Amino acid sequence: MYSKILALLSFGVVSSWAWAAGSPVKPIRPIIPNDTYFTSQWNLHNKGPGLTPVGQSQVQGPDHAHIAEAWSLLQELGLADDVQDIGRSIRLAVIDDGFDLQHEDLKDKFVAVKNFGGPVKANNLFSTSPNNFHGTLVTGLAAATADNGKGIVGVCPGCRVVAARMGGDKPAGSIEKYYEKIFDWVMEQNPDVINCSWGPDPSTTPAFAKKLIDRLAREGRNGKGTVVVFASGNTGQDFTWNHFANYPGVVTVGASNSKGERHSFSNFGPTMDVLAPTSGGKSKGKQLVDPIWTTDNYVAPDCLKPGSRPSPNCSDMAGWTPYSNMAGGDSWEGRYSDRFSHTSSAAPIVSGVVGLILQANPKLTAAEVQKVLQDSADRIAPADAKYDEDGFSMRYGYGRVNALRAVALAYEMGGKKLSHELKARIDVTTPCTRGNCWKAPFH
Repeated sequence: MYSKILALLSFGVVSSWAWAAGSPVKPIRPIIPNDTYFTSQWNLHNKGPGLTPVGQSQVQGPDHAHIAEAWSLLQELGLADDVQDIGRSIRLAVIDDGFDLQHEDLKDKFVAVKNFGGPVKANNLFSTSPNNFHGTLVTGLAAATADNGKGIVGVCPGCRVVAARMGGDKPAGSIEKYYEKIFDWVMEQNPDVINCSWGPDPSTTPAFAKKLIDRLAREGRNGKGTVVVFASGNTGQDFTWNHFANYPGVVTVGASNSKGERHSFSNFGPTMDVLAPTSGGKSKGKQLVDPIWTTDNYVAPDCLKPGSRPSPNCSDMAGWTPYSNMAGGDSWEGRYSDRFSHTSSAAPIVSGVVGLILQANPKLTAAEVQKVLQDSADRIAPADAKYDEDGFSMRYGYGRVNALRAVALAYEMGGKKLSHELKARIDVTTPCTRGNCWKAPFH
């Protein structure tokens, strides 16, 4: 009976009281913020297959990263007063191509910004010619404001953001010196985690990557090390050519879908850490499959009169989805997109989870944070992944990131103990996929 109930829970069927070991155990209830599109952010909290409440797009399965339950656990442990506070002491750096500093869901998040690329719009950090918006999409997934009645919520809603804009064109001179210049400035801003949803120029050498990452591990966070997160890439190939993603000290992230399967485009390799749930950019008819909502660049068109609605003849051209009539609480404003996908959108999910981990235990080193991610991940699709005796798969890493179990493990690594009751509630909320989820090391 117990195993049957756990199976139902894993598919989102049982949501109230369940029984474990003969005693009533109440699952960890997710925090449900009032952000317009949160109910469609299945990657943060997923009720199961069906159409999304906003946009009427298709979610294929019940898998997700247990983000909303991790927020709840942090509150239960007395580590956050409300969801907006979670990660407020964490500085999350994003190195990317362009950022909308005036965005309603991000404008209060930026603590340091710098342009390392070409011209940008006045009082902002993106260009419309060429149209670069990738950094805005990434930043929203990691750190958009929660519970403000607008748009989306990021994984680490209270995280402060350091934004470094890269140029779209290859700079003159040494590309390694260019990367070094950017990372030097970012390091001066004392980040706890750095998100890199991009691949380096192929001319970058292993020696350079090692020197840079070792320095971050040695000097970041007052010697505890800055956590560096890289997307694995989207060509369905071995990423060993990418000397950043392939370096053992980097947290390398692949992509999984709502059915708990690895996306075939997701690059793989011997240093893969975890997958994160995201979209593959596909659609069935007019319905997107596993859509990912996030923030998007916005510039009000000159033709738009106050109080009127945009149309194909009068549209914001700044972001990812111009001319799009998107359903939702604010109808269409061009400030949000449901079309972000691939490993670029998986990486900031994990960067946000790093913020939650450090909220639970700020004393962890970068290496320990990486180990927490590995040891708390769910071993999804075992028949396809073929995890080895250490729980590792070249294509799946250690599995799909699980924020709830990551927060629990980080908390206990700080010398504090979770009660047996709380552990049972976590087990009911997200059934263990390992031999023993409460005995470290887990693999």
